[in-house]
Amino acid sequence: MTPRLCGSILSTRLDGCLSLADAIALLRSNIASRGIGKRGESVLRRIEVELEPTDLLRWLAAQRPGMRSFFRNREGTLTSAGVGCACEFISWDDPQLCEWVNRSAADCAQTNNPSDPLFHSSAFFDCDALGRHAPEWSGFDRSRIVLPLIELRKTHETTLAVNLIGDTDAVLHALEQCEVPVEHLALPRGLHLTADGDLVRWADGIDAALGAIASGSIEKVVLARTRGYSAFESINPCAILAALMEEEPSAFHFMVEQVSGCAFIGASPERLFRRIGNQIHSEAVAGTCGRGSDSASDDSLAGRLLASDKNRREHEIVIRRIEAVLSPMVEVLQRNDSPTVMRLRHVQHLMTTASGLLKAGIDDARIVRELHPTPAVCGWPVEESREFIRRHEGMCRGLYCGVVGVTSASRSEFSVAIRTAVIVGTDMTAYAGAGIVRGSDADAEWLETERKLSSFDAIVRSSSDRQPHPLDTRHGPHHLESHPQLHPRMAAGS
Repeated sequence: MTPRLCGSILSTRLDGCLSLADAIALLRSNIASRGIGKRGESVLRRIEVELEPTDLLRWLAAQRPGMRSFFRNREGTLTSAGVGCACEFISWDDPQLCEWVNRSAADCAQTNNPSDPLFHSSAFFDCDALGRHAPEWSGFDRSRIVLPLIELRKTHETTLAVNLIGDTDAVLHALEQCEVPVEHLALPRGLHLTADGDLVRWADGIDAALGAIASGSIEKVVLARTRGYSAFESINPCAILAALMEEEPSAFHFMVEQVSGCAFIGASPERLFRRIGNQIHSEAVAGTCGRGSDSASDDSLAGRLLASDKNRREHEIVIRRIEAVLSPMVEVLQRNDSPTVMRLRHVQHLMTTASGLLKAGIDDARIVRELHPTPAVCGWPVEESREFIRRHEGMCRGLYCGVVGVTSASRSEFSVAIRTAVIVGTDMTAYAGAGIVRGSDADAEWLETERKLSSFDAIVRSSSDRQPHPLDTRHGPHHLESHPQLHPRMAAGS
């Protein structure tokens, strides 16, 4: 149980810029020599030291599995890797969480310390949809906000920090167990495709969605599918994440691990919101097309995307929702007059930004609660679309399309968890979705999800030990592009 914070949050910066080994030794000796951390004490002490340049993901991969987290924002200006748990909350509604963050804000304002405690957070897309049919999500809490016991953070510098509450034994033990970064992150042997989405079920879902849209009960709904992979050995989530970072460098990168053997990883292009002080910035990312083989065809596709009535309507639903949520929270909300094109390795998206200055008393908990889920991953109206998804999608999304991010007194970064996969032992399930509006076509939406899964397929292809497998459905009837004749309804675009 998280202790109630009774005193100040005390931050200490030790002198020097050290190697990882020397920094660990300095932290241990500093904690021991001060005799701090009495049992039952409810004061948070953050002690940090600057490190020589260190690869945070390779460091995280070297640590014992079980409670690890990683988050890197899209611009690469903030990366945080955490191990262990100094304190945790299971809901944004927990009043103690607000107390901790507010106390941190007050203390940091007094000390002008930029390295305030940074909480790692994750939340399911739909906390009410989890059932016994979703064993892949049994290792994850539906909502969790954690302050790591040990954190490596990279901004304009790299720091190693411990977050100490009460007795020092747990921190000293964690520092003793801390390993140096691994030299290489290897993909698992024999990584191959084992299962793909059901084309018949997909087409039926699109028909049901278009029927609901025609009846006026919903305006848009996002439907998702999965693709399954397996390996001959346990899949190292840090290795998959490293490969995703190479595939999609201009994305949010994250990993959530709460028990050994289960991890959620992703490379999402979509920001829910960023807060620096009282400045907030959000984005609508909706409307998709592929990439061209050269710059001319790329520009042509982008032009068609900008001119597409279907994609512009899908996009406008998302930005309208963001405006409606944020307008009461800010002094003046500013947004782009028209969308621009965000270009990723495999797809292009329409994007519109919105920003403003938050009014007094508006905290991250309220913003997350009211802004998520956006129509970009759910639909519109939100509750009606979410109920449609529960009835027709046939799976539990878990953290897919949920929220992953970091929050502190001075800044927060939250991403919408798309382009993601859940890893359980030797199995990996990747997710992709498409927004359905009036005029959507089952063939086109399926191919859109194919493009969104391309990064995971590329990782499989790059696995040096990959061998043909009898259940590899990329060579069987589930692959739409290779075998359209095996599904006449889809091939005809009906």
